[in-house]
Amino acid sequence: MAHLDARTARRWIEGYTYDHDGELRRSAPIPYLAKADDDGHDGVLDFEQLLTLLLVQAFRQRGLGLPTIKRAAARAQQVYGSPNPFVTKQFRSDGNRVFIDLAVPGQERDLIDVLSDQRQFHAIVEPSLFKDVVFAGNSAGEWWPLGKDHAVVLAPARQFGAPLIASKGIRTEVVASMVAAEGGGAEAITTTADWYCLSLGEVLDAINFEGPWQSKKAA
Repeated sequence: MAHLDARTARRWIEGYTYDHDGELRRSAPIPYLAKADDDGHDGVLDFEQLLTLLLVQAFRQRGLGLPTIKRAAARAQQVYGSPNPFVTKQFRSDGNRVFIDLAVPGQERDLIDVLSDQRQFHAIVEPSLFKDVVFAGNSAGEWWPLGKDHAVVLAPARQFGAPLIASKGIRTEVVASMVAAEGGGAEAITTTADWYCLSLGEVLDAINFEGPWQSKKAA
C-alpha cells in the first residue's frame, strides 16, 4: 500500500547493518517507524506508520537522503512536541521550517534550499500523501488511497484500519475476492455489486485498489 518493496520498508523500519571499509556499522531505523508491539517485538504497522512510510517515500523520490530525513524527524519532534509530527496537520502546514533548521553547508544544501520555500514543500508532499488525508483535529483520521473522489478509505477507527468501501464498511479484500470467485468479468462485477448493495463504481474501486498491492504481496 505504501508503494514500497518489502526489503526497503523493512530497512527503514528496523534499521540495517552495512560494511564500511571492513568495519560493520549500523544504520538506525527512521524515527516513528521503529515502534514495537505490546510484547516488545516488531509487529504489524499501525496507521501512522503506514502514512509515515508514504511521506518518507515522497522525500526519497525528491532526492533527500535517509540521514537528512532522520535528522528532520528528530528535529520535527522537538519543534512540534508530538510523538509523530510527520503525519500531523501542523507539519503539513509549516513543516518546511524543519528543513530550514537542517540547512548544513555541504550536506544536500540545494535540496534543503528548495524545501525552505513553503510552496515548494507542499508541491513535494501534497501529491503523495496529505491531499488524500482527512484530519481529526491535528491527527490523521482517514486516508483515501485512490483519492477522495473514490470509495476506498483506511481509518484506524473502522475495521481495525483495514481498507474498506466507505459507504458500507465492507473490506475491499472481500469485494475483490468475490469478483474473482465469480469469474472476474462484467457479470461478476454486477453480481458482487448486487450482493453487497454497492454501486459498480465502488466495486471497481475495490478491484483497482486490491489488484496492484495484492500482487506485490503475493510475490
